Amino acid sequence: MTYHLVLTLFMICVHGDEIRIQTLNSGETDSFVNPNVFDDYTSLSDYSVFLSEKQFFRFEIKACHDAFILLSSAIDLKSDDFYEICIGGSGNKKTFLRRKYNDVNQIVMSTPNILGCTEKSTFQIRWTLDGTIHLVKESAVGTETIIDWTDSIPLLIQGVGIMTGWGSDGIWIIESSSK
Repeated sequence: MTYHLVLTLFMICVHGDEIRIQTLNSGETDSFVNPNVFDDYTSLSDYSVFLSEKQFFRFEIKACHDAFILLSSAIDLKSDDFYEICIGGSGNKKTFLRRKYNDVNQIVMSTPNILGCTEKSTFQIRWTLDGTIHLVKESAVGTETIIDWTDSIPLLIQGVGIMTGWGSDGIWIIESSSK
């Protein structure tokens, strides 16, 4: 007799103007260690959240570290061509932008304590057809640019995914205006 264990890696709830998604720790995975990392992501298009047309994503996240966003060239995320953003990596000390296209290239920014275990952090991410990716953190005192980068050979973003990993769970709140 064969038994299969199924682990649910996310929960989704709709609350008026927002969608809440809980992502559980996906383990020690990212595009550096797993060439098929897109399998670990929760695709927002599965829940009728299509951000590729708006090229904009505003969200709150409560996680201790390692909150990931995947901007994929496939709507179902299953493509070898994508951008991966890790907010609060390396023990909540750094933010990474990785571009996967036949190889992994990485940009690293120092962002100590960008996430909080007990409080929500608010971010906006924008991308353009010319390859610009812009990530800002919002706070009561204003906005702080975390990433402002332009890819010389841009990918056409079709799908967006989220996950948490490396020992961290997360609660994501996605504004309905992003839907």
